[in-house]
Parts: sequence; C-alpha cells; structure tokens
Amino acid sequence: MNLQITLLNNGDLQVRVPEATTLESLIQQMEISKEKKKHLQILKGSNVITNPETEILPADRITLHLDDSFNMNDETPMFFGAVPVVYEDDWCLVANKKPFLLVHGDGNQDDSLNVRVNSYLASNGWPFVAQPVNRIDYEASGLVLFAKHPLAQNALAKQFEDGEVNKEYLAVIDGRVENREIDINNPIARNRHEADKMMVYKKGKPAHTHISRLKLFNDKSLVKAKISTGRKHQIRVHLANLGYPIMNDPLYGVVRNNKGLMLQAYRLGFKQPFTNESVEIELPMDTRFKWFDPELAKEA
Repeated sequence: MNLQITLLNNGDLQVRVPEATTLESLIQQMEISKEKKKHLQILKGSNVITNPETEILPADRITLHLDDSFNMNDETPMFFGAVPVVYEDDWCLVANKKPFLLVHGDGNQDDSLNVRVNSYLASNGWPFVAQPVNRIDYEASGLVLFAKHPLAQNALAKQFEDGEVNKEYLAVIDGRVENREIDINNPIARNRHEADKMMVYKKGKPAHTHISRLKLFNDKSLVKAKISTGRKHQIRVHLANLGYPIMNDPLYGVVRNNKGLMLQAYRLGFKQPFTNESVEIELPMDTRFKWFDPELAKEA
C-alpha cells in the first residue's frame, strides 16, 4: 500500500491511504516505534483517534502531530563547521564525513558530524533534531545518512537492520591482493582481551564482506568492499584477518602517515521512507587516495 504523505509547514504529516485500512495497520506500515508513538497524536479530520481498529478510508484526512520532544531547542548542541551535504529532502540528509571527525559525540568534545548537521538544519529553519542512521569510523571518510524527520528514522534504520541498504567502500590496503574477488563469511565478535577491538570468532555474529580488487600499487592494493551486514569494524577485521589490513589502521594494522584510516564509504543506496523511491548516491574517490586513478571509483 503506497501512502500519500505530505509534510506540512509545522512539521506535521498529512496522510492519505489508497485503500481502506486500520489505524494499527497504518502505524505498522509507517514503521512508527512504540517510543515515538508515546509522543504522537493522530487525528482523523479534527478528531483524535487512539483505537487500533479505527477504520481509515481513502477520503479521510489523517494528521500525525509530534509533541516537542524531538524539536531543536536552546539545549541542542551547535557547532557551525563545514557540512558537505550531498543529498537532502524532507525526510533525510546524506553528508560526506571527513576523516578525524566523530559521527556522534562521545561527550568529550563539542564537535561531531551530528552536531554540524543539526547546526546546518537549524540555520535553515528546520524544527527537528536529526539523527544518524548509520555510522562510519572516526578516521574513515564518506557517506552518512541522517533521518531529518523523527517519524522517518525507524523506517530508514530498519533497512540497515534487514540488509536492504547498498553499502560500498573503497580501501587502500597493505599487501598485494592476488585474487580479483574474495567472498568473506567470517562471524565477528568483540575481542574480550582488547576492549576497543573486534575479532573473527566462530561463535560471533554473521558477517559478510565481498572484496573486489581494483588496482595494485607497489606493496598496496586498492579494493572495493561491499557489505551485506553491518558489524562494528567489519571490513577492517575481515581484511586484517586475511593478512591485508587497511592502511593506517591503528587497531588492526600499521599507521604509516597522518592521512587517517584509508577507508571511504563512497556508495550508498536506500529507499525513501513511506514512498519506497530508490536513492543511489556515489562520491568521487577520496583525495587521500590520490596516487590511484580517480576514475576507478566510477568504474567500481
């Protein structure tokens, strides 16, 4: 059932259904979590409805109104640093994170990509606090998806949880990869002896990475990594376990210069919440990889 959803100027959503349904079914289709539902008022015309069995017809005007729990306010952290926005619409935003920047603050510093995105949105009059849907490592660069509207967050997050998002990375690794294609299915678990690390472990969570060799360069290789799961440090752990750590990996390899972890989340594909419209985003190769042919990023 394809819903017709309009974002109103005050942040409310107006919903029309193509066929008869119930309130419970509508909430399920929109992936509205129990937590969000606590802060949500749903109106049929001018009347608030709460009964899950309430019938909703195509002619009905349904309005979804959130309280101010998710709004920008004086306590929302702000830091007006550069935010390369590569995609934006009413529901989400995709930013290109630079290396050496946290996606989400750790409480020890004011700056993070999340804070910068919210500062950018606040300066443009957006009412809601945006939340990152995915994360990439502090020293890595590349695409990070944010939910701009609170009611879009769960629908976007579920795509990541269900493995429906296309996530592709470029990496410069130590060593010359002999095989053009490597399919890795090694479970990953937390390293009990080193708290910051993950490890390949047969009783860990399933993890799948497909590696494609793009180019060899002296004692290095440029590879593309496509992942269908999203375990912490997944690409780093899988490559290091094969003897090909990512260049400058401070946990699983050797730091050779100050350019940071040579890993870029360069391609991201997802579906718009509510409309299921496909969105595909691709970045040029990171300039940190400049000794490789930049055109290879487009050919990958």
